[in-house]
Amino acid sequence: MFQAPVSRLATASVLLAACGAAAAALAGPLYRIHTVELDSALMMIAAGFVAGALALIPGGVGLVATFGLHGKRGRGRALAGLALGLGVVVVAGPKVYGAVLGPNLHDLVTTEDDPPSFRALAPARERAGSAVDYPGGAVAERQAEAHPELTGRDYPHDVSEILSAAESAALGLEWTVARTDMQGELEATARSYWLGIVHDIVIRVEDDGDHRRVDARAATRGGEADVGDNARLVSDFYEELEAQLER
Repeated sequence: MFQAPVSRLATASVLLAACGAAAAALAGPLYRIHTVELDSALMMIAAGFVAGALALIPGGVGLVATFGLHGKRGRGRALAGLALGLGVVVVAGPKVYGAVLGPNLHDLVTTEDDPPSFRALAPARERAGSAVDYPGGAVAERQAEAHPELTGRDYPHDVSEILSAAESAALGLEWTVARTDMQGELEATARSYWLGIVHDIVIRVEDDGDHRRVDARAATRGGEADVGDNARLVSDFYEELEAQLER
């Protein structure tokens, strides 16, 4: 009895998608245990994304080849390759976009003229080889172009009330608070869910006449790569702070 051959394209699709998924999935653990540097981990995710995207081509063609009177076997492999490849693209895509096409804001501030300073977190940044002082220059220009909305915000509340709300906001965002100075500063760290990248954050509250000015700074520790997390951290903080102040 004649048995149709298995589609080679279907097989290639599932193998390619599996390699892409493995590369992207291993990037985080390898970076967390300091086996690879951040740039290398991001390259692994990018390679996984490319492999996942390429797997969609033979997967689609291989799936079509399984239909018809003389269709080949391997429909399950083709479907698996398509599903796995699409999953890798969807999950890794935002990271790849942020690392490759994003503005690379490894140090982001809401005020360039007088950026908040790291104090409690300064030694950790120095040990990691990360700058303590805000670099400005090209980084500031990229931020102004990509996120003009990220500026300091004014609130009518007392400094102590804002700092208390800021600490609650930080804890609500699952940050680790390193220092709270009731005179007007809070320092904390956040860790990204996949790669475990550490982001150092400082919040400053200043009395400015009839209102209080809240500025923020978020900087990547251990490298100058950014996948859009610093901008997200600052935006999430302001949103959570305002939710706390309204309670």
